[in-house]
Amino acid sequence: MLAVPLIYLFIGRGMRFFRVPSTSMEPTILVSDFILTLRQDGYERGDIVVVEDPLVSGDYIVKRIIAVGGDRVSIHGGAVFINGGYASEPYRLEPIDYSMEDYVVDEGDVFLLGDNSNWSVDSHNWAAGIEDSEEVRPGAVPGDSIVGRVRCIYLPLERMQKLRGYPLRYLGGAA
Repeated sequence: MLAVPLIYLFIGRGMRFFRVPSTSMEPTILVSDFILTLRQDGYERGDIVVVEDPLVSGDYIVKRIIAVGGDRVSIHGGAVFINGGYASEPYRLEPIDYSMEDYVVDEGDVFLLGDNSNWSVDSHNWAAGIEDSEEVRPGAVPGDSIVGRVRCIYLPLERMQKLRGYPLRYLGGAA
C-alpha cells in the first residue's frame, strides 16, 4: 500500500532529495542539511526552491524566489525593494552589504537570492558567469529551471522540520 503514494510523489510530483553544499541559505538551511523538494504548478515570491545551476551544468542550487516575471527589483540601503516597495525579509541575519540598480524580471523568469546574500552567488551577480563577462550584473533564471519547492529538512534529525516559503510582502509601490 505504501507503493502507490511513493509512486505518486516520485513520478507525479517529482520528489527529489538534495544535500546543501553552501552557506548561501543560512540561517534557514545550513551546510550539509538534507532537503526534500516537490514540483508544483506555480511558484511565488518567498518560496525556497532548488533550481538547475546556471553556472555549472548538471549541478543544483537552493535559493529563495524574490521576484517573478514583470517585477522590478533593486537592492540599496541594506534592503530589497520590489516594484519600488520595501520587501520585509525577517529571515536575514544581517543587512545586504551591496547595491543593485533596478532590474526588471522577464516574463517566465524568477529572480533568486540566498538568505545569506552577502555570501551568496545568486541573481544579483551571476549574469557575468552565465555570459562569460567580467561585468557583474544581475540576471534571472527561467522558471522552468526550477526542480521543486523545498518542503522540509529531513537530516540531520535534530534539524528535521517542515519549511514554508515566507510570503514576501512589500510596502508601497505597485502590487
